[in-house]
Amino acid sequence: MSTTGTFAGNLAEAPELLHTRENKPFVSRRVLANRRTQNDQGEWVNDEPTALNVKLSGSAATHVHDSCGSGDPIFVHGLERTEAWADKETGEKRTKDVVIVDNRFGEVCLSLKYVSARIERAPHAAQAG
Repeated sequence: MSTTGTFAGNLAEAPELLHTRENKPFVSRRVLANRRTQNDQGEWVNDEPTALNVKLSGSAATHVHDSCGSGDPIFVHGLERTEAWADKETGEKRTKDVVIVDNRFGEVCLSLKYVSARIERAPHAAQAG
């Protein structure tokens, strides 16, 4: 069974485009999701942000790298997974929850609530040849 997640937040760092051993593009970054509430005086205040780990691969990674920067507001919809590995120094098991967006499943887009953007269509993979 797959669990999906959808949330809005801001990129915590500028996207860095990396490549796997098979030369496939990916971006792995944190997205900070804030919740705003009104206090007893009616003032809007931000809750402590939640840092969510997002892994983008394929064209989603390339487009986010080319289009987004640190602090940009985005929406993410992807598969929730827990990654596990052994610590290199201690050998202890480590885990990290991530949201996966790839060419098979998931979406990422800019939030236009407080910013404007222009759409520039990327060439289709088959056309890019």
